[in-house]
Amino acid sequence: MTMGATLLFPAVTPAALDYLRAARARGEAVVCAASVASPEAEAEHGECLRLPSIYEADFAARFLALVRERSVARVFCPVASVHDFMRRFIAERGLELALLGESPIRQQVAAHRALMARADRLAPLLRACADGAAVPDRVELAGVLRQASLIYGESNDEKLVALIAVAGSAPRGDVVEIGSLMGRSAFVLLWLARRYRIGPLFSVDPWSAGAAVQHQSPGEFQRLVEEWDFEALAEGFFVNLAPFGGDDHAHWRLPSADGFAAYASGRPAVARSGAPLAPGGRIALLHIDGNHDHDCVTRDLALWVPRLADGAWLVLDDYVWAHGDGPRRAGDRLLTAAAPAIGCAFVCGKALFVRFDRAPGAG
Repeated sequence: MTMGATLLFPAVTPAALDYLRAARARGEAVVCAASVASPEAEAEHGECLRLPSIYEADFAARFLALVRERSVARVFCPVASVHDFMRRFIAERGLELALLGESPIRQQVAAHRALMARADRLAPLLRACADGAAVPDRVELAGVLRQASLIYGESNDEKLVALIAVAGSAPRGDVVEIGSLMGRSAFVLLWLARRYRIGPLFSVDPWSAGAAVQHQSPGEFQRLVEEWDFEALAEGFFVNLAPFGGDDHAHWRLPSADGFAAYASGRPAVARSGAPLAPGGRIALLHIDGNHDHDCVTRDLALWVPRLADGAWLVLDDYVWAHGDGPRRAGDRLLTAAAPAIGCAFVCGKALFVRFDRAPGAG
């Protein structure tokens, strides 16, 4: 690593604090400075020096003194106006300082262009999976992908695009998700349910270690359960969906079988708004992404699939999975047993998508 320290100025933005944490992890010397008080930087770094505003007459002298005293070799400026000033300041004075990164404005423009290119790249897949059904335009697709990317989860672009595609042909009915983690796929399902006026979303996840352990997966993978704070998962789920709240989503914090009993009872669940939300009894779009052990997936399919409506879609996540074959084995058995009711089936983004032309049996 190049000798010398990195100056974060102004160290008052989330981007500056993110850089500070990453720099600390890689052993990089960092100096924090700002023109206003920065309790966050002081809490993270223990020190945040004061520099005048770039518009003040004594800025140059104070800045150059700090560079000499703290052996600064690099400058990270996460504020657009300061970055632009510093670029010209360094060049005009011939300073041997490296200005790190692009201007925040250029970063945003580049990120937007990359997002739209991502949407354009995925558009052919969207149309292929939709098979003639209506699909969102590129702006909608880009918006959903961007928002989903802000939520932690393992549903990749290809799976989400296929999910968006098939929802356009789903019948009216309930949308149900088994296994929600922090809400990436739940957000997409809620958006789809509203866009296509399918019906309310009911999600089911107990957020508990006992339900999360994949006993038929390698031991190394099973131990990942120890990394999770399940109360943080639950809270994070509701935080992530809070901006999209309404009376059309309710969550049961229950294991899948207990969630099914609650659903089958027909008794109203409670939306985050406090409003009652009654299941309709027929599922138009079912996303199963709970425990991936074979017996658990088999039970989920046996419980929930018979509730599918004519023309409904089943999405079985991780049909192609590096940590076990439970979803594949259970999915293959369903494909065989329910073949007369199945209109089409395909795999995309590691998930199995199945459309039932008529309501299936348990299989």
